[in-house]
Amino acid sequence: MRIYLSVDMEGVSGVTRWADVVTRGQDYQAARRWMTGDVNAAVAGARAAGATEVVVEENHGTEMLCNLLLDEIDADVDVVRGQPRGGATTMWALDGSFDAVFLVGHHASAGDYPGICAHTISHTHYKDVRLGGRSVSEGEMFALAAAQYGVPTALITGDDVVCGILQKCCPGIETAVVKQAVSREAARVVPPARAQVIIRDAAARAVERVRAGAVDAPEPDPPFAFEVELREPVTDEVRAAVARRFPEFWVSADGRVFAFSADEMGLAFRMAAIVQFLAEQPERVRAY
Repeated sequence: MRIYLSVDMEGVSGVTRWADVVTRGQDYQAARRWMTGDVNAAVAGARAAGATEVVVEENHGTEMLCNLLLDEIDADVDVVRGQPRGGATTMWALDGSFDAVFLVGHHASAGDYPGICAHTISHTHYKDVRLGGRSVSEGEMFALAAAQYGVPTALITGDDVVCGILQKCCPGIETAVVKQAVSREAARVVPPARAQVIIRDAAARAVERVRAGAVDAPEPDPPFAFEVELREPVTDEVRAAVARRFPEFWVSADGRVFAFSADEMGLAFRMAAIVQFLAEQPERVRAY
């Protein structure tokens, strides 16, 4: 059995603050260790239940998606890290040969309060990301991308908010709740040593459920219609440049909302991420 494991940092055991997940934070190096430990726990549980191969993909945006401690990671996994990856930033190596997806250390969406460090793609620039008019989490997008390959998402680890979100999206998914969200940057946490036992046990149950055919992939319903709402509007000049260079995007008259649709969720995720580039580097957009 082959498992594709996507790991983020905001949802790992121990993390409660934005300062924990950026290089200048006093606990960032500790958070890297917690992140690696959560991955190892999920791998150990999966392997104990019969998984034969695990591919781990880093999806935390700090340091060009290079945060895991490779000297401490399970020696038998392969790790996808760094960028660019020649396509969508996330789920780059996923295909239909995998039996299940695990989401480790994931977080709630920008529209879900009080999820710990809740955001979708960009905390800095994005106020909300909506699919079909509803706030959507990265985990839901990953699960839909996997579903288009026929692969179910069998495990979610993180706070109680994101685990509840994925339970609604993915029937039969196993959850490992490692903290109860109090606010965006406060939680009742399970210390990593105990949390990783919870993750290991949930991963084992997830593999067993996949073997029993008890986990269903969400039903994709393309085209996927997205809206990315920015915290700060782009200028009229940038709106005009986007219209010339990126006609697949519609930009609202006030410069706050980018809308688009795509038939493949992997492409939709990439398009949603590109909006960050358009908002961050307007001078480059104007050059087109």
